Amino acid sequence: MNIQIIREQFPSLSLRSNDRPTIFFDNAAGTQVARQCIDRLNQYFLYFNANSGGVFETSRCSDELIETCRQRVADFIGVKDPKEVAFGPNMTTLTQAFARAFGCLCHPGDEIITTSLEHEANISPWLGLAKERGVKVRFVDINLDDMTINLDSLQKQLSTRTRLVAVGYASNAFGTVNPVEKVAKLAHSVGALCFVDAVHYSPHGLIDVTELGCDVHDGST
Repeated sequence: MNIQIIREQFPSLSLRSNDRPTIFFDNAAGTQVARQCIDRLNQYFLYFNANSGGVFETSRCSDELIETCRQRVADFIGVKDPKEVAFGPNMTTLTQAFARAFGCLCHPGDEIITTSLEHEANISPWLGLAKERGVKVRFVDINLDDMTINLDSLQKQLSTRTRLVAVGYASNAFGTVNPVEKVAKLAHSVGALCFVDAVHYSPHGLIDVTELGCDVHDGST
């Protein structure tokens, strides 16, 4: 593996500050963009930019491109029906949108379970529902030896009032990986949904949402 060739694919890595190379330490929160991605975005805006659903050529080409991307994402995460794949600006916006829709199904006293390991985008939407809908947000314990969700604590917190268990696949702070498949099974045992934030796992491991058994899988590029 030639690291220099890989670095050359990212224009921002050529930036210098005070005549020294720039080092980016925030990749866990937002990665630099590869030249291929920049080129494809430029190509889209040059040749395919159009509103969806039109009868003219650029609109049809844009729709075809979206459906091609939808199928590729479905293949990437193991979704059987590409119609289950939805696009949005970013994980935070998508999670907020889902929370608003899910909140319409909640009643005062319903419960949502999450952990202190989560990215803020997987905490604040549920706390918002606590204010708006009167739901109760519970936080399960974590295993301090490996910084993963404590399944015993989760099982004790689950009840017939639990409506959703929201957990990150991997922590952007610690790099640890949660046993999401087991979390999903525990959530389903009380009739709750399992929401998985997979943003920080997707670049590092294969994902099959069918095998995981989660109800909502949230990711980002």
